[in-house]
Amino acid sequence: MPKLLFNLQLFGEEGSADAGEFAGSIAEVSEGEGVATTTEEQPVAQVDEWDTLIKGKYKEQYGKAINDAVNKRFKHQKDLQGQIDAIDPIIRTIAQKYDVKADALGNIPINVLQQKIDSDNSLYEQEAYERGMSVEDLKTMKSLERENAQLRRATQYTEEQREWDALVAQGEELKQTYPAFDMDNEMLNPQFGKLLATFQRSGFPNAVQIAYETVHRDQIMGGAMQYAVEQTKQKISNSIQSGMTRPQENGTSQTAAGAPTALDPSKLTREEIADIKRRAARGERITF
Repeated sequence: MPKLLFNLQLFGEEGSADAGEFAGSIAEVSEGEGVATTTEEQPVAQVDEWDTLIKGKYKEQYGKAINDAVNKRFKHQKDLQGQIDAIDPIIRTIAQKYDVKADALGNIPINVLQQKIDSDNSLYEQEAYERGMSVEDLKTMKSLERENAQLRRATQYTEEQREWDALVAQGEELKQTYPAFDMDNEMLNPQFGKLLATFQRSGFPNAVQIAYETVHRDQIMGGAMQYAVEQTKQKISNSIQSGMTRPQENGTSQTAAGAPTALDPSKLTREEIADIKRRAARGERITF
């Protein structure tokens, strides 16, 4: 398969990519596979049209789509960074209490701080006394509680990852019915995300399909109606063609089989004219 290397400037002036640079460096195709580079085949007129549309008519929509994709991709990292920023002042206050110095980069060595805290019996003496336990036994119990809590968090993450993998598998299967379906694009739609979460919590085995069909019901119904119209047209056409090519009824042919000749309307009898009228009324096409 050719390898496509994209060089997108997502955060250029006014939040949009430079379409000229995008079109100029859209792909480098691996050599030896008989495929020409996109740069050589890109007509200048199309580049100009793309640049005009993105910087003009569709600038706002394009910028919003890029921002939504970036925000979705880095939302988890932003949440984690927010937690770190909130905890950092607490960590530094505790480090000052135990005289733990920051390293050359200004980071607190957490392992050293943890050792200092674990060796401070004053943190456990009052609780150990109230529980009727030794300080060492209480410290051991606290350590086990922390390990169990960490294990529960890891288990929860694994379960969430398993559920997400199942949804992705549903999405891949749904593509057989709706080839245009794209899970990443749909997840940018808040309505789809809410419906998906609701159907998933309710235990629907096809939550992705139900959410997708609910959000896109108008497009799906429109496509189904168009398909029905086309099928009806085809059936009518086939019916007409069948009527035109069916054999004549017995007794109506005026020529020997295998030797068709032109029919002279002026020489038709009354019975023949009446028969032709009946055939025409039934939808048969009459030619002379």
